[in-house]
Amino acid sequence: MPELPEVETLRRALWPLIGERVLRRARFLRPDLRFPIPADTLKTRLEGRPLRRIRRRGKYLLLESEPGSMLWHLGMSGRVVRRPSPEPVEAHTHAVFEYEPGIFLHFVDPRRFGAILWVPPEGNHPLLDHLGPDPLDPATTAAALYQRARTCRGPIKSFLMNATRLAGVGNIYACEALFEAGISPRRGAHRLRRSDWERLLAGLRRTLEQSIAAGGTTLRDFYQADGNPGYYRLELSVYGREGEPCPRCGQPVRRIVQTARSTFFCPPCQKK
Repeated sequence: MPELPEVETLRRALWPLIGERVLRRARFLRPDLRFPIPADTLKTRLEGRPLRRIRRRGKYLLLESEPGSMLWHLGMSGRVVRRPSPEPVEAHTHAVFEYEPGIFLHFVDPRRFGAILWVPPEGNHPLLDHLGPDPLDPATTAAALYQRARTCRGPIKSFLMNATRLAGVGNIYACEALFEAGISPRRGAHRLRRSDWERLLAGLRRTLEQSIAAGGTTLRDFYQADGNPGYYRLELSVYGREGEPCPRCGQPVRRIVQTARSTFFCPPCQKK
């Protein structure tokens, strides 16, 4: 699943391409993805309007124009790729957006868990209203996360992946950040001290920014806007490396299951 760095990579790639350009035409090739696509509303409100800003909330992209925003979510396998024309469309292309002058973006989603939705100008939407703070937002502090976690009796790994508590952190980066900070994924979130949160937030930001700089984490389905895959997977320390030597101590990386997701960690390095 494309995670926060993949979405941020896409945001940064799209702005120089279509920022302040007019959406000439939005063409939808199916009525729904994960949710029904409000095609008439999107076309009526956004065609002929310049794009004012591209903002990210967690794993959601908001393409903002004066009348409101188009929300994109990549789901499990979505990608947005620039093509030289609206045709031909490859398999699983569900929308084509034409921006002046002749820039065509194809929204491709084989598994159809993504979304293309309308958000009114005030910014309220059920998918956004209950999101927690963003780990890359300078306003997000270790002290604030320490307070949010005090009532959480679950493990810290689950806290990191709960979008209502902290937006946009998926499985890969939760594992990597906990390894970076030397914190056990089993440790109760309410048991972390402020100093732990200082270390964890710094590690999480460092891991995310390194991934963004490298273009995201290469999984089977993620591609950047230019069609090139991300490359950060080559630098992962523990995720997907069960049985391999830890890059710090050389002991085997372990895998356990938490909330139906695989957690990869190094027990000797993550005792805290």
